[in-house]
Parts: sequence; C-alpha cells; structure tokens
Amino acid sequence: MNKKLLAAAVAGALAVPTAAMAVEVFGTIDTGIRSQSKVVVTGTQTGSLLSVTDGERTTNRWGFRGSEDLGGGLMANYWFEGQYGSDTGAMGSSPAQGSGVNNTTANVNANQGIFQRKLVVGLSKGGMSIDLGRDYTVNFKTQGVYDPMSYTYTNITPAAGNNTAGVRSSNLITAGFRFGTGGIRLDYALGEVTDNTSNGTRYGVNADFAIGPVTLAGAYSSQKNVITTAGLGDIKTDTYNLGGAWVLGGFTFRLGGSESDTKADSTAAELKTPMLLAGVQYAFSPTLNGRVGYYDQKFKANGTEVGTRKTSIVALDYYLSKRTTLYVAFDHTGITGQTGSISASTGVISISGTVDQGLVMGVQSADGSTGISAGIAHTF
Repeated sequence: MNKKLLAAAVAGALAVPTAAMAVEVFGTIDTGIRSQSKVVVTGTQTGSLLSVTDGERTTNRWGFRGSEDLGGGLMANYWFEGQYGSDTGAMGSSPAQGSGVNNTTANVNANQGIFQRKLVVGLSKGGMSIDLGRDYTVNFKTQGVYDPMSYTYTNITPAAGNNTAGVRSSNLITAGFRFGTGGIRLDYALGEVTDNTSNGTRYGVNADFAIGPVTLAGAYSSQKNVITTAGLGDIKTDTYNLGGAWVLGGFTFRLGGSESDTKADSTAAELKTPMLLAGVQYAFSPTLNGRVGYYDQKFKANGTEVGTRKTSIVALDYYLSKRTTLYVAFDHTGITGQTGSISASTGVISISGTVDQGLVMGVQSADGSTGISAGIAHTF
C-alpha cells in the first residue's frame, strides 16, 4: 500500500478530512546479524554471542505525523512515534545487543508506552514553534551535530545514552526559534510532584549556528531530584554539550565533548562522566559512505577517576536506493575500572553510602570486546 493510500486510510479512521490535514505514516526496519566477543554473562564470566540484531544501525520505529494549515502561516503539528523489535515483532525496545540477554518477547521492555519515542502536539509559525508532550532533550539534539556516527549504530556506541540529559523527557514544554543559519531551543519538564513543584523538574537550552561549512552547537540542562536517596537531600545533575562539524569536500569531520555532573547537596558526593567524541565521514561515491568514530568516556567519583570506556568503530554504508541501505561495522571496546567502584556484571558506578546514580559504563562488554555487524535497513 503506498503512503498516500495509507495516509487516507488513517485519516479516514480518525474522521479527519484529508484535505484539511496531511497525515504521513513513517518508520524504519533494520535487521542484521552480530558476532561479539567478551560479552558479560556474570561478574566473573564472559562469552561470545551471535545474535539477530534489532535496529543495530537505525533504531526501529514507526509512527505518523502531520500538520494543519490554520491560516496566516500558523500551523498545528503533531508527531506520534513508537519503537518495536524487528527480531521478535514485540513492541518496545529490546535489550542492547551483547547484554547477554536473549531478545525474546518476554525480555522486550514492552511497558514503555506505545509512543515512548516521541509524542507531541504544538504550533509553529515561520521560525518559531512550541510543542507539548514527550520529546528529545536539547542536549540530545546538540550532541547529534557532532556525534561521529550521526546517531547510527547506537547499540554499539555510547553517545546516545550518555550525557544527553536522558535522551528524551516526558511532561516537556519545548520552544524553538530559528533565524538565518542558527537557532535557539528551550525546554522545561514538569516533575508533577504534589506540593513540590521543583522535584523531578529539568530545564535546558541549546544553540546552534552555521558559518559556511562549519556548524557549531552547545547545550546546558539541569535536573533536580530525578532520583532520590535517603539522607542526601537534593540531588542535582547538570549536563553540558559542545561541539561541531566541518564539511570539506567529500569529508565531514566531527569533534565535541559532553559531561554530566551529579551532586548531593547534603554531602560532598559527586559523580562526573566527561566524554570526548571524534570522527570522520567520507563519501566514496553517491552510493558508498564510510565513517570512523572514537568515544572516550571517563567516570569520576569525588574527583577520582574510577573507570574508563573507549569505543572505536568503523562502518560502511552502501545505498541500494534512497530508502534501502546495506551496512557492515567493526567495533572494539576497552574498559578499565577499580575493584569495588564498578560492578563487573552491571557496569554501574556507585559511591557507597552516598550517591548511586546508576551510571552504566559498559554492561554489554568486558574489556577488549570486539564485534562485527552486518544488516539491511529500510526507511518508509
């Protein structure tokens, strides 16, 4: 069924005249095979894993979006986006590849909500917009500018889930302003805690602008009491992102850094996770694209480095068409950590008796893990 017929069917089912509102059905399906060594099985045991992958290059998603022209340049917009496992057909997101957990229906996190990826409604006019609902954080959007893999292969690289203020946020109010080659975006998430309007809240701001072939972007956000630990008082996490991309002929160079800083007001406890991202992309031809990425993340407890995670990846994408891509990727991960500071089986860093923020530094892999992935991705 082509997209126009499907859009008409959806609009008809919703009793919305297609002439008044355009509905676009969209999604991706990405399935492949991955072989990985040194996968953590228990705190003292690792093993190899061969698996059918779910969204290894491009996260599997589906949804519909559209807009209505209200006149005078004012538009009403909406976006519904969910996630599914292409290896099992289950709704929700599967465990990360290499986690040592089989991607069976029982192990798929299906309790995330049908549209857990994005669900917003809003208004826009010219370069101004405002949206309400569940959306990506400004930190996530900023890091996407300088992520070496452009937020592909996110099951392998640590970029998407680290130092992005949660990737997504519920109960979010977002306002955007675009002007010329730049823009500013503000977001604010309500904590929805009775008699305490600040608990669980987060706010953020980002800016980006382009100067010829160079694009620069930065973001800051602050979260309060997203987690709570008895006796620690307020716990606050500040997240910073800064980086850019430079296009030079067939090359695109990307470089940036990010950091999350968690503090407990009533103690001196502090956790930091600075990360350096660097990489280069090269278009060999209109149908063949290659990328190299490097991610260097450190884990610091009360000013002392307690662990590192360094991931390198090389990937080739071959475009059979504008919608269909064959891919292959090779990756290596090196992990270090002090005994007692990092759980070998979960990769969680904690400071005993103070802050346990659940900072995952490599639950998928032990030190020296290598992997090779190949598959096919299609966008509709």
